[in-house]
Amino acid sequence: MKDVSLGNCPICGRAALTEYSGGHLSGYEGPNALRLKDGVCLCGSCVRRLRVMYPLNCRFDEAKRELMTTDPLRELTAEEAVEANGQVVEYRESLRESCGFHNAVFLVDAMAESKEGLLQAPLVSFFGQVLYGSFFMLEEVTILSGGKETKAQVVAIDEYKYRIPLSGLKDWMRRTDPGVQVGENGYPYRLVVQGKGISVQPGDLIVKD
Repeated sequence: MKDVSLGNCPICGRAALTEYSGGHLSGYEGPNALRLKDGVCLCGSCVRRLRVMYPLNCRFDEAKRELMTTDPLRELTAEEAVEANGQVVEYRESLRESCGFHNAVFLVDAMAESKEGLLQAPLVSFFGQVLYGSFFMLEEVTILSGGKETKAQVVAIDEYKYRIPLSGLKDWMRRTDPGVQVGENGYPYRLVVQGKGISVQPGDLIVKD
């Protein structure tokens, strides 16, 4: 494999590099970098900057088991990406204002609980998407639901790829290793906390201050 230059990012001017393997492009410079609609490559840093405006669109497949995603950033041209970059700070601040000016916000899609034993608090998995900001391992978060605020610590972060299993939840939660150390805005994740009496509804928020 060798690095191949795909040109420069239209926003920041960084070189866009990829590993070339067997005739196929396997990835771009930096995590989450991608090619735009007109063929220009947006570097990973600028993708992360724009992701708050263009989160992944998520839906389940026909079998309602696997989470399918489409990327609205791929539909932009280089000119549109540059224009969006000039608007992203204002957009983010407007979003923060609408969510109460928290440092990071996670929108809950579903919840699952796994009992850990008589004397241990259960593990609670929240499935959803980070609206803005980032969530890290071992951070304290606040769960907002039904007018109540519950403090908890993030003990695991994993990708959100599949619908919650109907059976064997505890084994599944233990078998699925945390795959990431940080959950970034615009992507679907599973946030795991440990605590008693935690309950949420779809649309509730988990926030970090």
